[in-house]
Amino acid sequence: MANTYSINQNNINLPLTTKISNGTINYSSNWSTVGNTNFGGVNNPVLTIPNGENKVVLENSATLEVKGNVKINGQDLEERLERIETLLHIPTRDVTLEEKYPKLKKLWEEYNKELAKYRTWDKLKDS
Repeated sequence: MANTYSINQNNINLPLTTKISNGTINYSSNWSTVGNTNFGGVNNPVLTIPNGENKVVLENSATLEVKGNVKINGQDLEERLERIETLLHIPTRDVTLEEKYPKLKKLWEEYNKELAKYRTWDKLKDS
C-alpha cells in the first residue's frame, strides 16, 4: 500500500507546481524564492521549515506523534531508551493503568521521591 500525502497549498506558504504524467503525481516547488514554510497556517504554524536551514521546527503548541520507528544515526530511539532504563534500573510504568487507577501514579511519584532521598543520603554517607 502506498503512502498518501496531503498538501494544502494555502497552509504552507509555498508556490507549488503539480504535474500528472502516466498516472503519477509529481510535486515541485521553488524553495529558494520563499521565506519560511509553515504548516498549519501562516499565523499559527505548528511546524516550520526555515528557509536556507537544514532543520524542521516543531512549535511549542504542537505535539509530535510517531506511528513508527525513530532512528537517530541508525539507532532505534525506543530500543536505546529501553537500554538506558534497564541500565539505570528505572522501573517501567503503565500509563494506561495509571489513567484508570490514579493511585498508581501517586505511588510512582512517592516512590521516586523516596528513592531520591535514599540516593542523596547514601552519597552523603559515603563521602
